[in-house]
Amino acid sequence: MQPKTGDILAQVTYPEYNLNDPFTINSEEVKASWESLSQTDKNVYLQQMWRNKAITDTYEPGSTFKLITTSIALEEKLVTDIDKAGQFACTGGIDIAGTYIKCWRYYRPHGAESLRQALMNSCNPVFIGLGQKVGVKKYYEYLRKFGLLYKTGIDIPGEAGSIFLAEEKVGPVELATLSFGQRFEITPIQLITAVSAIANGGNLVVPRFVIATIDSETGEKTEIEPVVKNNVISSDTASKVRNMMKSVVAEGTGKNAKVEGYTIGGKTGTSEDGVHTNKYVTSFMGLSPTENPEVVILVVLYNPTGEGGHQGGAVAAPVAGKILSEVLPYLETEKQKENEKITVPSVVRNDCKRCKENTTRNRPWY
Repeated sequence: MQPKTGDILAQVTYPEYNLNDPFTINSEEVKASWESLSQTDKNVYLQQMWRNKAITDTYEPGSTFKLITTSIALEEKLVTDIDKAGQFACTGGIDIAGTYIKCWRYYRPHGAESLRQALMNSCNPVFIGLGQKVGVKKYYEYLRKFGLLYKTGIDIPGEAGSIFLAEEKVGPVELATLSFGQRFEITPIQLITAVSAIANGGNLVVPRFVIATIDSETGEKTEIEPVVKNNVISSDTASKVRNMMKSVVAEGTGKNAKVEGYTIGGKTGTSEDGVHTNKYVTSFMGLSPTENPEVVILVVLYNPTGEGGHQGGAVAAPVAGKILSEVLPYLETEKQKENEKITVPSVVRNDCKRCKENTTRNRPWY
């Protein structure tokens, strides 16, 4: 997605099918038993095959949603210094109304953390604590601002809405799980639209596929202007979140999304599939360049079964990195200048006895 205009630059669902031949089955297993299926079962399968999951299917976003909690906390000034050492502490878990919720690294707690470190480490207890400080009412205000309680209004049919508990039914445990992205469902298009507000400096833009229409008879072209719904967060808050997202890729859980020559910001996520028991959804939410983003990317993988397991940093981040390594040059995005090597003049002092003694011992006095 282009975050300033809402333009969907590319979108794909896999397994794919041939739009020119939509009744050809894309599964060899299903194809082998096709004739034995009832007409009802055939129709069900075809409808599933044709679904555009980015628009029509909901899922639990997992830790990618911590970007929303982070934005709220900064905008409400619950945190003012994102690098304040020891502002938070991870002890491996936190008790919420009699329910003990673990950090993913409960066996070796993160300990003292700044907000930047908490996002880099994807530390659940920190974001639960922030959610508690925000409170249900204020959190739901921001869900509305980010467009997460209603459809985005994208210009193609079949868009699904999100699934959240009614605000009045949200208790301490529900608020806790909400703060780190679980026990509710949104569509991929809702999340990438919300994070595009972080990318573009704070404005929620309506996503779109169509930028202009052309009259087939007269050739008259009508441009369609981008639609900004509302301002969600300040440009200062957005800048701080992007800066922390950069650290997630540079040093945190999103390292596998790095692309040489470009600044990438991101957040990994892993959640349980709300539809299929004991299956996972792994994802990576990213943007580039981090200072003035030209593209926002969301990769969602349902039930990954490869050697990388099901963690977003191990499975989805490399996919996002590969895509960005091709997309950024295609968009002619300017590469970040590499650090120039410079020669520093010698500052060793040799005009005193102590200096000479230290130099003799291979310990120069500076």
